[in-house]
Amino acid sequence: MDKKIDDSFVKIDLQLFADPEKTEQPTPRRLEKAREEGNIPVSNEFNMAMSLLAMSMLLMFIFNPLLSDIGQLFHDYFALNIEFEGPELLAYEIKSHINLYIKLILFFGVSVIVSSILGMIQTKFLFTSKSLKFDLSRINPINGFKRLFSMRSVVELLKAILKLFVVGFLTYNIIKGNWDTFLSLSDQEVGASFKIIFDMIINILFQLGLALLILSLFDFWYQRYAYIQDLKMSKYEIKQEMKEIEGNPEIKQRQREIMRRMLMTRMMQKVPEADVVVTNPTHYAVALQYDVETMDAPIVVAKGVDEIAFKIRDIAFKNGIPIIQRPSLARKLYEEVDINEEIPEELYTVVAEVLAYVYKISG
Repeated sequence: MDKKIDDSFVKIDLQLFADPEKTEQPTPRRLEKAREEGNIPVSNEFNMAMSLLAMSMLLMFIFNPLLSDIGQLFHDYFALNIEFEGPELLAYEIKSHINLYIKLILFFGVSVIVSSILGMIQTKFLFTSKSLKFDLSRINPINGFKRLFSMRSVVELLKAILKLFVVGFLTYNIIKGNWDTFLSLSDQEVGASFKIIFDMIINILFQLGLALLILSLFDFWYQRYAYIQDLKMSKYEIKQEMKEIEGNPEIKQRQREIMRRMLMTRMMQKVPEADVVVTNPTHYAVALQYDVETMDAPIVVAKGVDEIAFKIRDIAFKNGIPIIQRPSLARKLYEEVDINEEIPEELYTVVAEVLAYVYKISG
């Protein structure tokens, strides 16, 4: 025996059957919001690669002066006057080798400056304090485990292993290729030994920079890809965002209804001030007002069709406002003239006749 189920007792949220997967591309608003929060894709490998290349080129440029300053440092160290003690020794060292310290600061400062500039270029000079605010979700152990075992963590681990392999491989090849020279350093003068070591350092920095630059091309693409994947939205999220932007349709409809009622109330309050109501006589009704001293021409204070027209006629009847049947005039006034607007010049004559008739019968 079939049983009928009263669906009034069974309420099902259809959102439970919606696809929870975030399959939709992030909207411009979502991207802008993420940027405001400091969430933007940045390739640290690219910054590191350019910093190494800049350091290697700078080292080649200041190579000879730096080598001379280091040689002078060793010479002064072995010929140091032992009478200097404590602060005097420190002041003597700084004063005697200030050029060497400036070059070293310049050498390491270039890395910081280049990395900072490239970081700002990648972020399009974004400055935000939101990412510095304390957020309990960052120390949430559940979120921490999710990040630990996420695909992004796996990729970052593989990149770290790859970078370690590249650094070890390039360093090994360079040292292996110069092994004989490296073993003969003990037979070289101090200046020649430093020149050989500096050449190897420059070579290592330059090759590491090129290798990381190639790796950063992949990393830059991956960071952008992972960024979009993280910001992807579900259809429900897009729907909610549209509601936030455009407003809830139900609320907007309710607001329009309230506004319509307010305008209707104001319009009906003007009907008792009218001089005449022109009808067709059933469907249209237009209330006209004219004050010789303050108005250049009659104005429409109220108009409507069907039910609204009936209310206008009813209010006019209760307040003793004359009701005149002029079908063509009523339709033309309703279609061409808005509320609180003057009638057009082509209707002056016919409206004047109506007003004259009203003034005549009203004494």
